[in-house]
Amino acid sequence: MEQPVPDTCALVACTVCVEAKHRLEYEKLHGAGTFKCRAAPAAPYRLLIACRLDGTWMPGEGACVGAVLTKIQQMGGVPAAPAPCVLPLRSWQEHRWDDGFDGGLSPECGLAALLKTHGPCVGVLWVCPWYHYFDAADGDDALVYRGCGRSEEDREQSMELYGDETGWHAVVCFGYRICGEQMHVLVRDNHDAAANGPQRWVDVEEIDTLYTLGVQALTSG
Repeated sequence: MEQPVPDTCALVACTVCVEAKHRLEYEKLHGAGTFKCRAAPAAPYRLLIACRLDGTWMPGEGACVGAVLTKIQQMGGVPAAPAPCVLPLRSWQEHRWDDGFDGGLSPECGLAALLKTHGPCVGVLWVCPWYHYFDAADGDDALVYRGCGRSEEDREQSMELYGDETGWHAVVCFGYRICGEQMHVLVRDNHDAAANGPQRWVDVEEIDTLYTLGVQALTSG
């Protein structure tokens, strides 16, 4: 699903992740391919209007993922097709590297466990201009995005060098792999409307924040 306007990555990532969670929970009960609902094409536009009206989303600034998830809950869920299907969001939780052991992130344990038991999730990472050249959907699994530095100083310098081409970006995290001592997270992005991507492998330590979502399987899908 493509961003309706610039700086709406959080809105699209949250919309796609809610649909993916419902698909997963429904098909656990009824079998693969049985969930027919999809987020309506107008869903991110309706969410954008609601977020713009109350200041959750601002042009040139975007929106915080947590605030967008709260807005989806307030709206009753994500509108889906075929109508009048709606995909409710029951709960969500934020996980950060500095949260400590319980509920926090660690490369091999916390984040891997969260993806395995609560995935797909919404992730937030800092992107630089070369981020857009990585696409695992093209069949090149060897490329791994490792950012442009992870300290606050590094991010400030990247903004001075590259301006609007850098910044926080929200994606859907739906897989991971362990390569020796490294862990890579597979993310689905929202820069175009390609059905299966773009998908990117990202070094686990580039994921600044992870949001787990809770949904209840629909009685019909």
